[in-house]
Amino acid sequence: MNILTLKASQFSALVQTVSSILEKTGFSITPTVIETLRQFCSELDREELSVLIDIAIHTRKVQQQDQYKELLPWYFTEQTLMQCSEPSFATYAMSILDVKGLRLVESCTGAGMHALSALKEGAAEVISHETNPVLGYIATINAGLHGYVLEPTIMDGALANVSSEAIFWADPSRRKDMQHRKGLTGYYSPELEVLISKARMSKRGGIKIAPGERIEGNLTREFLGTGRECREQILWFHTSIVDGQVTLIDKQKTFIPQGAELIPDLVGHESIAQYQYILEPHPALIRGSLSANYAEFGIAVFDRNIAYGLSHEQKDIDWYVHFNILHCERFSRKRLQELLLDLDWNAKTEIKKRGFPMEPDEVRKQLKFSESDQAGVIILTRCNDDHVMILCKRI
Repeated sequence: MNILTLKASQFSALVQTVSSILEKTGFSITPTVIETLRQFCSELDREELSVLIDIAIHTRKVQQQDQYKELLPWYFTEQTLMQCSEPSFATYAMSILDVKGLRLVESCTGAGMHALSALKEGAAEVISHETNPVLGYIATINAGLHGYVLEPTIMDGALANVSSEAIFWADPSRRKDMQHRKGLTGYYSPELEVLISKARMSKRGGIKIAPGERIEGNLTREFLGTGRECREQILWFHTSIVDGQVTLIDKQKTFIPQGAELIPDLVGHESIAQYQYILEPHPALIRGSLSANYAEFGIAVFDRNIAYGLSHEQKDIDWYVHFNILHCERFSRKRLQELLLDLDWNAKTEIKKRGFPMEPDEVRKQLKFSESDQAGVIILTRCNDDHVMILCKRI
């Protein structure tokens, strides 16, 4: 049997059979379970059975995650679940690309999340490329479950034909082997240089890359967050997005920097305690134009390479976590112990660090805490060449 030739109903039935068997054992893969699966699915060879087990396990994981509820039914493999965007992120990307009535050329179909979003947004045509025939087949099944036709071309996305009238989107796979690293940056297939070239010749384009990538050059980067995480970075081409822009998908909030040259006020460590609050920015904001954000909203810094900000009043809690400053001085373990005794803080006290040479757990082992019901926050950080400790309360 070739599972890639099965109709959607046949494929779904096979996955359900495998899932039902695995469910009885808590999805534990043992030799006994494998033998049972082989008996129930005797028409499958070893490789096909392995694929179905992969799909059954990771589809079940998705069913337990709220962010995918609106999408179900949908099939995932380990690879596609690790890399694919959540539905809300994919919808956002296609809305920025404004695909309605246009052809979308996609490199790397994956689970088919962005292709489906493009079809839902009214794209006239979606031409998607995927090197893995199993993933291409599953994407076809997934689209069909939602009433759309998607038939990925099984070929290297680097060979995708992109015209100046087409929209281009790419979500290249991440490579794990450092020996495969070439060119611009990261571990991507296809290479980013190739994808950037295609995006530049398109009407509008976007390339999703890892949020931690630092790519130099004349590129437009947007950072997307949800909760307290920075989930995605997108390189945009020929859109209205401004470099360093940050969007919180779950809050539907966007910060658009007014100028990359804007920088916040800089104060010395002796002035930190004069401020009411120390602010910890959203991780997506840290990766975007944080300096411009601080300058625009009147937030000072005590070190240009440290993300913490200082403010006399509270700011938008979606963008910043606030800590009420109680005390600040140069770091001294002995002095820190004295302050802990004075404040009567217990072992639940948080220890956070940025630009500090010791890990929080190392510092914690050197301290004694009270048995009280009071806890606080110790921020260990750097102010130019000094290491400082800021004692505060989380708001």
